[in-house]
Amino acid sequence: LDLPERNKSGYFMLPTVITDVSDESRCMQEEIFGPVTCVVPFDSEEEVIRRANNVKYGLSAVVWSRDVGRIHRVAKKLQAGTVWTNCWLIRDLNLPFGGMKCSGIGREGAKDSYDFFTEVKTVTIKH
Repeated sequence: LDLPERNKSGYFMLPTVITDVSDESRCMQEEIFGPVTCVVPFDSEEEVIRRANNVKYGLSAVVWSRDVGRIHRVAKKLQAGTVWTNCWLIRDLNLPFGGMKCSGIGREGAKDSYDFFTEVKTVTIKH
């Protein structure tokens, strides 16, 4: 592997596709922040939704399909804060962003940021 000098000490990972892993593996159960994806086969919508939701995280999900009805059906049932369709990591900063379950609470982005990044304080004075 021929890396640029600035990457030879670390902080670089080639894009990686992992296959043939069980749903219980760490790769399938933890959030991996890097150029890594796991690809596993499934037989039905119900099965893949159940398996996708059977993790404690829910930051984002991706649905690949030409069937718009299926996209809406599946996206509605996925326990993820963002569902990309036929793409990945496209983000408009005017749209809310945030996860479900252990991937965080609340939303940020546009008007949602006002509440997310504001600490409300009450001061009561008896004069």
